[in-house]
Amino acid sequence: MIRFAVIAFAGSLVAAEQAPVLSPQESLAQFQFAEPGYRIELVASEPMVQDPVAMQFDAEGRLWVVEMRSYMQDLDRTGVNDPIGRISVLEDTDGDGVMDKSTVFLDKLVLPRAIAIHPDGVLVAENKPLWFVEDTDGDLVADKKTLIDADYAKDQIEHSTNGLLRAMDNWIYNAKEGHRYRRAGEKWIREETEERGQWGISQDDQGRLFYNYNHSQLHSDLAPPNTLTRNPHHEPSTGISVSVATTNAVFPIRPNLATNRGYIPGALDENGRIKEFTSACTPFIYRETLLPEFTGSAFIAETAGNLIKRSVLSGEGLRVTAMPTLPNRDFLASKDERFRPCWITAGPDGALYIADMYRGIVQDGPHMSPYLRQHSAERKMDTPIHLGRIWRIVPKDFQQPERPSFDKMTAGELVKKLCRASGWWRDQAQMHLVERNVASTIPALREMALHHENPIARLHALWTLEGLHDPQPQDLIALLDAPQPFLQSAALRVLNSLGLPDTRLHALIAAKIDTTPAEQVRLQMLLTLGDLDIDDADRFDSLIRLVLPMISDPLFRDAALSSLHGRELAFLHRLWPDADAKTPGMAFFIESIGQAILQSQDVKAIADLLTFLDTPQSDWRQEALLSAIELHRAALIEAPVRLDAVPAAAKTHPDLRTLFAWPGHVPEPPAKAAVSPLKPEGQALFARGRQIFLTSCFACHGADGKGMKFLAPPLAGSDWVNGSPRRLARVLFHGLTGPITVSGKRYDAPEVQSVMPPLAGLSNDDIAAVLTYIRRAWGNTADPITSGDINRLRIDAQGRTMPWTEEELTPFATASEKLNRDR
Repeated sequence: MIRFAVIAFAGSLVAAEQAPVLSPQESLAQFQFAEPGYRIELVASEPMVQDPVAMQFDAEGRLWVVEMRSYMQDLDRTGVNDPIGRISVLEDTDGDGVMDKSTVFLDKLVLPRAIAIHPDGVLVAENKPLWFVEDTDGDLVADKKTLIDADYAKDQIEHSTNGLLRAMDNWIYNAKEGHRYRRAGEKWIREETEERGQWGISQDDQGRLFYNYNHSQLHSDLAPPNTLTRNPHHEPSTGISVSVATTNAVFPIRPNLATNRGYIPGALDENGRIKEFTSACTPFIYRETLLPEFTGSAFIAETAGNLIKRSVLSGEGLRVTAMPTLPNRDFLASKDERFRPCWITAGPDGALYIADMYRGIVQDGPHMSPYLRQHSAERKMDTPIHLGRIWRIVPKDFQQPERPSFDKMTAGELVKKLCRASGWWRDQAQMHLVERNVASTIPALREMALHHENPIARLHALWTLEGLHDPQPQDLIALLDAPQPFLQSAALRVLNSLGLPDTRLHALIAAKIDTTPAEQVRLQMLLTLGDLDIDDADRFDSLIRLVLPMISDPLFRDAALSSLHGRELAFLHRLWPDADAKTPGMAFFIESIGQAILQSQDVKAIADLLTFLDTPQSDWRQEALLSAIELHRAALIEAPVRLDAVPAAAKTHPDLRTLFAWPGHVPEPPAKAAVSPLKPEGQALFARGRQIFLTSCFACHGADGKGMKFLAPPLAGSDWVNGSPRRLARVLFHGLTGPITVSGKRYDAPEVQSVMPPLAGLSNDDIAAVLTYIRRAWGNTADPITSGDINRLRIDAQGRTMPWTEEELTPFATASEKLNRDR
C-alpha cells in the first residue's frame, strides 16, 4: 500500500507519497524525453555500482566509477568519514553495452570525489589528499600509491575541490578550488588558478572551460586561465565566471518536496515542483557525433529536480550564449524521485552517460534545512543506501561499436586520431602522445597544425606540440595567419609557452595590430604582452594601440591592467599626455591604474602618483585619480602611507592631509561622521562594486547615479537603494518590470525601460560589492552588504524565475533593513 504524508509548503498542503525504491527496470519506465528519437539504457546498477559521484572512460573503453559510499548513510551522518569509498572499474566483456564485470581498483578511501586516468596510472582525489595510483602488474588492482598533494580538498563534501578535467592546454583543472596540475617527467606541478564552479567542469572544442553553481546552470571565462589575474593589485571586474545561460528555469515532471528550500514561499510551484535550478551540477559539453544534433550542446544535471537540461551553445569569438532547446520542458526528466543525476560524460561510443546516485537524500547534513530533515525522516528518504545506476542515452537505431584500444596504437595511429570527429577520441590521442612523450611525432604534428583542413584537428595538434615541448616553435608562426581567430589566439599562447624569443613574438604582434584583428585575437595579444621580457616603451606602445579601440569594454581594460602588473606608474606617464576625455572608458581606465598604484603600497610610486595632481587647475584626468584615492580612503585612514616629503599637491588638495603622512605631519583621525565610515573590508567591497557598476550598470543608470532618460531611474537618493536590502537584492536576482516609483516620482515607459534585466551572472560576492557601492555612492548612506547577506537573501527568494513588479516587492520594502546575520 502506498502511504502518503501531508507536507505544508508555500501556504498550501500537498499530499506526498512515500518515495518507493524502484528496480532499475521500473525506474527506466519513469523517464521522459522532451525530444523524440532517443532511448535510455541501463549500463550498470547495484550491487555492481554503489553511490556513484563521478566517472570516466579509459583508453580501453572501461568505465571507472568513483563511489562515495560513506555519504549520508543516515540523517545524522553516521560514519561519514568511514574509509569505505572506492574506485571500481566496470567492463562490458561481451560487447552488448551492459557492464558485466566489476573490479575494485582501489578501496578504503574516505569520501573519494574525482579521478583522471593516465596511460600509466590514475589521479584519485580523496576528501583531502590527491594521489597518483598505479597498477604495475596489469590486474586492474592498485598496488602503488604516491601522494601528489596533501591539501587537494578542504575536508568538505559539497563545497570542496573536484573535477580533475584534463583540458586542451594539457593542464588538469578542478571545480570549486583554484589550483591546477600538470606532470613534468616524474614531477607533478601544482599551480594556482582562478576558482571555478561547484561540482563538475567541462570544456568545448576550443578548450574553453565551462562550470556552474548550484543556482546557476552554466558559466565560462572570456580569457584563458591565469591571464586576467596576474596583477595582485587589480581585481578584474569581468571575464571570469561569466554566466552564459539565458535562463535558470527548470521543468520537473514530478513534485520535488525533498528540496532543501522547499519551505520557502515561492520555491515550489502549486504542484510542489522547483521552478529554477537549486542543485545544478556536472555541466558537460557534448563533442561527439553519435547524436549529431547534440554536438555543441551543454547538458546540466539538476539532482534535486530529477532532470537534465540541454542548452545549445552559440556565439563566435569571446562571447558564448547557452539557449534552452525547448521553452517549457527539459531534455530528460524522471518521475522517480530517487533518480539523482550527479555526473555526465561521453563514452568512446559517443553515447551520453549519466551517473545516478539513486537515493533519497542528496543534501549533506551540515547544509540540510530543518524542513528537509523532517521531510526526509517522515518519508523515510534516508533508506536504503548503497544503490546506484549508470545510464546511457543513444539513438533508437544505435548499434554497439567495437571498444578502443589506445594502448596498442602506434605513435602514427595516435596522430591520426587527432583528426577524429569525436572529442573523446581526440582528447585521448592528445593525452597519450603527450604522456608517452612521443617526440618522433613532432614533424607530423607540425604538418597537421599548419595544413590540415579541419581547424579543430589543427588546434589539438598545436597543443600536443606544446605538451611535447616542440624545440622549433618558429615553424608554427604561420598559424598567426590562420582563418580562425581561436587558432590564432592559441598560436600566440603556444608560441609563448614554447619559448619563441620574446622580442620576435612582440614584433609579430606589433606588425598585426593595425590589421584589425578579431576581438578574441586582440585580447590575446594584449594578454601576451604582459608575459614578454621586452623594453617597456615598446610594450606600452603596443598596449595602447591594442586597448584604445576597445577601452570602453571593461574586459579589455582589465586585460591591460593584468599585463601592466608592476608597471602601472610608468605606463601612466606614457598615457597621460595623450589621454583624450572624449574616449569612452578612458577616465575609468586612469582610475583603475591609480587604484592599482595605491594598492601596491609602494611609497615612491604613490608619491609620484600624487605629482599628477600638482597643477593649478584640475582636469578630468585628475578627477579620475582623485576618485581612485577616494575609493582607497578607508585603507589609507586605517594605515596612512608615510611619504618621504610633503606632496606639492597637498596645497591644492587639502584632503590629502587627512590620508597621507610625511615628516612633521601625522593625519588627524577623521571627525565622527553622521554615517559610520566603511571599514576596510567594506571599502574593498565598495571599490570592487564600482568596477562592476562601471561594467554592468552605468550605461543605464549613469556614472553619477542620476539615471538616464528613456533608460533607468536614478540611484542617487533613491529610496529603493537606501531602503530594505531584501527588496533591492531581489531586483538584481530576478529583474524588475513595469512602472516604478522612486522617491515619490513615478517612472514608466517611454520615460524609462519597462524591464530591468536580472544580473543573474554575478556571484554573491559581486552582488554584495555592487550593492555596497550604490548604497554608499553619490551621497547614499545605507549599510554595506556582505556576501553572506546575499546568500541568505538568495535562499529567501529561491524559486523566482520572472521579473518582479513594484507591487510584488512592496512587502519587502517595509521589511527591516537590518539583516539577520545570525540565521
